[in-house]
Amino acid sequence: MKALKSLIDLAKHKNHIDMKRGEEKYMNPHWHLDAIKAEVEEVREELRPNNMVHLEDELCDILWGWMILVEKLKESDYVGSHEAIISRALKKYEERILALKGNAEDHLIWKEVKARQKVMLEVEKGKNNEN
Repeated sequence: MKALKSLIDLAKHKNHIDMKRGEEKYMNPHWHLDAIKAEVEEVREELRPNNMVHLEDELCDILWGWMILVEKLKESDYVGSHEAIISRALKKYEERILALKGNAEDHLIWKEVKARQKVMLEVEKGKNNEN
């Protein structure tokens, strides 16, 4: 999606500006997490009928905060990329959602898939630590 790529590029540009300025709070991923948390509260305030433009605007702030947070985490080699996270999310939720049947078994299915995924994450982590 072109819009997502453009947003990622804009976040990279913003991160470059932050690095150039060197303001400590903007370099701290914990500060960005707190900012996202504050934006979640603003979404709660805007969550009501006939308020789409304001709600979407606040949801944009959460997305933007996430984009910038990923840039900060990339700098420290904590994560690979936006694309890697999005791909991981797609795989994770495809496995969980596509297994559901829309009945009373779903809770158990979700738990089983989640447990299997947890094991696979540990296997992947072990392989990454060997390299």
